[in-house]
Amino acid sequence: IMIDPMANIDAPDPGMDAAGGGGADGNQEVFDMNAYRSNLRKMDKIRSFMGIASGCVAGVCGLTGLSGLACFIILHIAVNLSLLAFKMKFDLHSYSRESMFAFLTADFQKCAMSFMLFW
Repeated sequence: IMIDPMANIDAPDPGMDAAGGGGADGNQEVFDMNAYRSNLRKMDKIRSFMGIASGCVAGVCGLTGLSGLACFIILHIAVNLSLLAFKMKFDLHSYSRESMFAFLTADFQKCAMSFMLFW
């Protein structure tokens, strides 16, 4: 069952399928695409802001070369782990169909561009 605490959208009542009808066994999985899109938009905003903020941090601290890249990678993974811990309660598969690696590296290239712009 997909429950979305970020968008305040809950799953339907138990025994109801995605179309609103009752399931024969009562164990049907519900995946709400509207909640999924809302989650993706909010995570995209958080990750984009993280790229900008980490670029500023790396620039102010004078991190250049590989140390700046390491700063970005560490902060990117830390923000994704924070999302996973505080918003998803480490239950990734209730909110997404991605693997753990795909979730941790999502939007990596786009955030890297924001990071480089503000570095």
